[in-house]
Amino acid sequence: MVARVHGREASRRLARPDLNAPVKVLFATCGDDKLPALVEAFSRIDPGTPLIVVSEFPPPAGTWVPFHVQRSFHDVLGQCREALAGKEIRFAGLMLDPGSPYWKLRLAAALLAPTRLVCFNETFHHFMLRPGDLPVLLRHLRWRAGNWVRFQTNPSGKLYTIAWRLTHPRSLERPLVYRAALAAGWGLSVAKRWTAPRAPAPSHHQPEPGISVVIPSRDGRELLARLLPGVMSQCPDEVIVVDNGSGDGSAEWLRGAFPAVRCDVHTKALAFAEAANRGIAIARYSHVCLLNNDMLVEPGFFRALREPFDSVPGLFCATAQIFFPEGKRREETGKAVMPARGASHPPREFPVRCELPVTGEGHSYVLYGSGGCSLYDARKLGALAGFAEAFRPAYVEDLDLGYRAWQQGWPTVFAPDARVTHHHRSTTARFFSDKDLAVMVERNYFRFLARSIASPALFARLWQDSVRRLNLACAGLRPAMESDEVHVAALRSALRVALEECSEPGRPTCQMSEDQILAAGSGDIAVYAGRGRREPGPPVLIASCYAPFPLSHGGAVRMYNLMRRSGVPQLLVYFTDELQTPPEEILDLCVEVVQVRRHGSHYRDSSMTPAVVREFASEAFRAALRLSVRKWRPAIAQLEFTQMGQYAVDCAPARTILVEHDITIDLYEQLARQQPGWEHERQLACWRDFEPRVWRQADCVVTMSEKDRAMVTGGRAVVLANGVDLDRYQPGTEEPARARLLFIGSFAHLPNVLALDHFLRDVWPGLAGLDPALHVIAGARPEYYLEYYRERVQPCLDVAGVTVDAFVADVRPAYRAATVVIAPLLASAGTNIKILEAMAMGRAIVSTPAGINGLDLQEGKDVVVTRTAAAMADAIRSLVLNPEERRRIEKQARATVEARYGWDSIARSQEELYSSFRAERA
Repeated sequence: MVARVHGREASRRLARPDLNAPVKVLFATCGDDKLPALVEAFSRIDPGTPLIVVSEFPPPAGTWVPFHVQRSFHDVLGQCREALAGKEIRFAGLMLDPGSPYWKLRLAAALLAPTRLVCFNETFHHFMLRPGDLPVLLRHLRWRAGNWVRFQTNPSGKLYTIAWRLTHPRSLERPLVYRAALAAGWGLSVAKRWTAPRAPAPSHHQPEPGISVVIPSRDGRELLARLLPGVMSQCPDEVIVVDNGSGDGSAEWLRGAFPAVRCDVHTKALAFAEAANRGIAIARYSHVCLLNNDMLVEPGFFRALREPFDSVPGLFCATAQIFFPEGKRREETGKAVMPARGASHPPREFPVRCELPVTGEGHSYVLYGSGGCSLYDARKLGALAGFAEAFRPAYVEDLDLGYRAWQQGWPTVFAPDARVTHHHRSTTARFFSDKDLAVMVERNYFRFLARSIASPALFARLWQDSVRRLNLACAGLRPAMESDEVHVAALRSALRVALEECSEPGRPTCQMSEDQILAAGSGDIAVYAGRGRREPGPPVLIASCYAPFPLSHGGAVRMYNLMRRSGVPQLLVYFTDELQTPPEEILDLCVEVVQVRRHGSHYRDSSMTPAVVREFASEAFRAALRLSVRKWRPAIAQLEFTQMGQYAVDCAPARTILVEHDITIDLYEQLARQQPGWEHERQLACWRDFEPRVWRQADCVVTMSEKDRAMVTGGRAVVLANGVDLDRYQPGTEEPARARLLFIGSFAHLPNVLALDHFLRDVWPGLAGLDPALHVIAGARPEYYLEYYRERVQPCLDVAGVTVDAFVADVRPAYRAATVVIAPLLASAGTNIKILEAMAMGRAIVSTPAGINGLDLQEGKDVVVTRTAAAMADAIRSLVLNPEERRRIEKQARATVEARYGWDSIARSQEELYSSFRAERA
């Protein structure tokens, strides 16, 4: 909660200069750090002329025209022309900063004002492109050339680096090996294109139900003495120790100490994959648990690993949660993932990592199971021919096996209740140095890419990423440094792997898209067991871009209240900024909850897909939906909010319902009328393309009002209106504070920010003398959204009498304290749940027509509706000064919502809709 929120540059309005006045335009082709000084320098030129600044970041002065770096040049030029239409450009300025990649802005400036262009260098000296400034231009070019020479002849310059390497031949090895490894990877990707996919051989082995434990061990007598008591106490069906060239008498000791253990003795040391495969080959039972000898299992270990095989269709592997001994850094957790490209992952880190599990998480999907503490389906293990023995002597073979299983549609899940303590590298550290182990991991990762990535394009990207990662890790280090030797050795191993695999490039068949595999194993999906009802019938899948609890906005209020009253099991899949334990209120309603971490970007490009749709476009969400549909087989999938319509095809064969909380075309048509401009017109065009398309893809569209239903074209549409919890929201008996106004509206929704800006700018001054107080409840992260919408609106919140709170869990005290609830919206689609809540609380409401959009309310009886700022100020003043009139409206408002807007009746209508779909399917 915040006492008051200040928008960035809140006091500076975005009003455009007089259309007929000459202006000067600064194209800010520099970084944010140099922007203030550049604006100041340009302002000194013709200081009386109004200033317009085209920049990526808000300028300290002048009218701001936002520049989006990912937009095409055509769009940038079009936006600038629209902003400058009808204006005479007296001067245009730009900075010739070679370190700033703003060539689109530079070119736009040259085209819009070629003869009035003022060019600044990094020291803020300037010249114009005209004959009189030719001497200055020549001095600038000479100065720029001198800077280039000085830079190139210093240690960070390329010429210096080339000369130094020619005099130190050993330093040439890394760049040569680096480029050779890139070229070899490219050659291998070409070879993959011409290679026929190979399918795994079917397995006809029919093992008995039970668990076989396989423990490879080399000179591990002491480790086995510590491990086996905990294993045997849990009574697995058989335990096999593969004695792997031991010289410590392990086999003889086992026969005496643990006669029930089967010992498979080999006189020579085998690689881990070979030893594991020997044990797998003689295992008799349906599930095989591989254990390292340096593990310690906790009670319930095998039971926790076995459970997900009964609930996850086609499961290949369940892997345990790994802990380290007390006092040691936890390098492994068992939750092994490959973060998505562009996600927060340091560029020099190995591409696969372990993440800490979230409290309450269970059976989340992971890329693979650790070969040291995982349970496998024996038949599927046989079909894949076990571990690939090319991964010698150890490491990455488990990643390779898990990935090959995913390619056949056989997932791996994380079982956090199966817990082990790992005494890390107790065996390998005795036979290999740290350098050997580091090179071994890198070499086997390249072998995994070469053998098991089916898509040539994906292989090329992953190979190049890894080669560049190694090069980046050692670039600039002295050749004698050990870390440099490790990375150069790893690059050499990549070259050797490419040459070895090029004769027979690996390209397995894929039953599942590799993009989906990497998304499922990215660590962006977390699964939680719910406590909701599981019978009768399959659950309804609800997919949402926001959590339905806490009730931080109208959409959450609707979802939660209808879910709470639903008579069918429910499965929830939703986006979240960070994976975290879902609220108890959600877990109590659902059979399972799936969170998907969102990696959104505020950069706007030239795509014709609406910006908010791109914000919620996620391969991980597609994977989560498809895996959830496969697991639970829902008959109905309900997609909450327009942007989620892009996932309708991923819910097949479930019938899909798209819930249109508001018709976005309608909203942007209103915004385009209220704030004409390039951005709103562009987004409107995008929505006119996208929204009707998803209407056609869904089996049914649910709207909030008859007005909205009439706008839906090309598909079935029904009205399930918004409502209010009549038991929770009850009128109070106490008298409200005098002249206290309340505005509730999440700043995540642009019309709410526009509404507040309009009220403070146009209505608030009309309340002078009333001594009003305005309480604003702005929802979660108001500062973030003020920054996000800064180019469209910047409400001035630093006003006496105005208090802004962020998310408030219980808004009822705020309603009770308010004399009048205001809804000064200029644009609105769908229906406003906050209006219904205020009516249920028995509060008088002053609204614009947009504020009660879609609601069947009587003006002057249920709510006071005004159409100008002055009328709104007069209406508020009248209700404050006339308590009897205010109480009449309050009483009528409560009676109206009781008659028509209770959630119970709306939930019954939703159940009827579900029943009609089930009947059609039957």
